[in-house]
Amino acid sequence: MPSLKNVAHLNIFLVKDALTRRAQIIKEDECNEPLDIPFVGRTKAQLYIKRAPGKYPKWAFIFEDAIDLNRIGRTTNASAALLIKESGRFFVLSFGPGGRFLIKNNVYEDRFGLIVALNSVDSQSFRCVDKQSLDSIESHTRIQSGHETTADQFGLDVEQDLLKAIVGAPKDSSLGTRMTGTDSLSVSVRMDLSDLPWLLKSYKEKFEQDLSATDYQWVNNISLVKTSSTIVEELNAKLLEKFANSDHQNLWLAIPEIINWESVKGFSYTNGKRTIYNDVSLEDFFTTINVDTSITLELLRSRRVLCMNEEHEVTFKSWSIYKCLYAEIDLNEGKYILNDGKWYKVGGDFVTKTNDDFRKIKISALELPEYCGGGEGKYNYDVAQNYPTTFALLDDKKKIFHGGGHGQIEVCDLFSSDKQLIHIKRYGKSSVLSHLFAQGFVSGRLLQLDSDFRNKVKKKLSSPFDELITVEKRPEDKEFSVIYAVISKSEGDDLDLPFFSRVNLNNTERTLSGFGYRVELLKIRVNPIYAKTKIGAPR
Repeated sequence: MPSLKNVAHLNIFLVKDALTRRAQIIKEDECNEPLDIPFVGRTKAQLYIKRAPGKYPKWAFIFEDAIDLNRIGRTTNASAALLIKESGRFFVLSFGPGGRFLIKNNVYEDRFGLIVALNSVDSQSFRCVDKQSLDSIESHTRIQSGHETTADQFGLDVEQDLLKAIVGAPKDSSLGTRMTGTDSLSVSVRMDLSDLPWLLKSYKEKFEQDLSATDYQWVNNISLVKTSSTIVEELNAKLLEKFANSDHQNLWLAIPEIINWESVKGFSYTNGKRTIYNDVSLEDFFTTINVDTSITLELLRSRRVLCMNEEHEVTFKSWSIYKCLYAEIDLNEGKYILNDGKWYKVGGDFVTKTNDDFRKIKISALELPEYCGGGEGKYNYDVAQNYPTTFALLDDKKKIFHGGGHGQIEVCDLFSSDKQLIHIKRYGKSSVLSHLFAQGFVSGRLLQLDSDFRNKVKKKLSSPFDELITVEKRPEDKEFSVIYAVISKSEGDDLDLPFFSRVNLNNTERTLSGFGYRVELLKIRVNPIYAKTKIGAPR
């Protein structure tokens, strides 16, 4: 009876198709002379071993005056990279703690391992998922299961989560007993050296298999572009080209995180003569740059937006101009988005579907006054004071303690006599607006499902608004509206939200509509005189 083959643990990278020379792939200057590894009837592979002379253990110096340290011996952690060509493509297998660092930057295919794993792993055998959420906190999460299960049990949001890695068991045991897929493919497989060419050929075929034929086609909706990628260089070049041509379509500045507007006096720019503006904009930023100065990446990353408090001191934090930039750029028939200093590639079909769904969201007929500064809190208070029979104030000063611990729920900012739950926020990046949409979702769900919460809301309202809430029964279908009102100084009637905000709003609208709400979008205009106001230099 033949003996079983040993289990090998492989870490495999697929080299980009355009790279055909070994010197383009391996850091040869860090390696010893490569060793030829023969395969029957095939081109030899090369094993590059990291040049790393052994060292005495750290504790050896204690004995250096007493004995010859060579008697203690030297230690080393050997690392290597195997470069092999199979089916017309180069692969690199890394070994040891430093093997992957023998591979040059930006030479291997992004998401090679992830796609191979998705096309190989049994859908019932997922053990671990890494994801990055594009919600208000852009969290990175690793979820592990105590037993094999399906991908949907990990709570993936197919329109807002970037799938970074999976762990599972292949359906075909000859491809391995366990796979981890990221950019590289890590696999445990029973094999000997002669099996390697067949395995690499099989993994390459899995990589080229169309994901649209599986349940995972949504993985191609959004992908993060790595900063080391040459595509980032091309995208940044296109971005600078837009500046050079004064083409500012789908290009603007916005605050990249949630801030307390009540404590904010305004914003200033480095090299801006300390002038303070009520908001951030490209137009104001341009006033801080000499006419003959070209916009460069170095300038965008070194110049900063400063958030100023009432005493004209920097408060919270500052952000680079590059981090505050939002841009949508088309390149090589692909749609790319710059958001919070990161580039994302978005699938074309997903862009079309997202924009179509966004256009279907009703624009509210509600009319609210222009915004004249002072922060969202002051705006909400003024509206409620000036129209006391139409609007009740329910903003964060009237948050409701509800649920476990000390959870506080903001029902809405303004509650209207027409049963409209109005949530208001200043325009910002996707993460800021995601917070707005989440507020409406949380309070809307609780109003529908929790009579105790409805009772607490009713107690926060005075007559006649309290009579609009019935504690004993859930709201009827379409009885209430959730209105997302965004304060924006952009021209025209349209409210042009960042792409990820459109994705988030579409998802929230579908859920709230399922709860029986009408969901509407409203643009609150900024008073044109206030919009152009410079607050002045610090005292």
